[in-house]
Amino acid sequence: MYCPVCFQNTLKIRSNGVVKLVFNGKSRNTSLFTYNLQKETHEQLLAKLREKIVDWMSFYSEFANKTPIKNFEAYSADFICTNSCKIDMVSTKVSVVNLIYSAQEVTTLLKEEGRKFNIDIEVRFDN
Repeated sequence: MYCPVCFQNTLKIRSNGVVKLVFNGKSRNTSLFTYNLQKETHEQLLAKLREKIVDWMSFYSEFANKTPIKNFEAYSADFICTNSCKIDMVSTKVSVVNLIYSAQEVTTLLKEEGRKFNIDIEVRFDN
């Protein structure tokens, strides 16, 4: 991935960090979780993602006027540049879709849980 400072293909995800979820531009304090790519299996990482999606959808399902979920972001600021660039981690957010989770896995998971909570999912990821 390209570093936002040096514009070289040197940006790498850290082995552990935090992922934040945003649905239609909205999130909750509980919409984040930690990951450890060295100690957790892919199945464990998927289970964490599912848990947070279920938590958010459970909350959202109580709304009277629910709009379909058209935008979904799963991002992290836990990236490093192999050129040792000073990256502003407050304003930098990089998607972990197609890094930690495939777009297909995320779409399938969102649709499965959306059906359970009666929430329309219209999310599409550009590859």
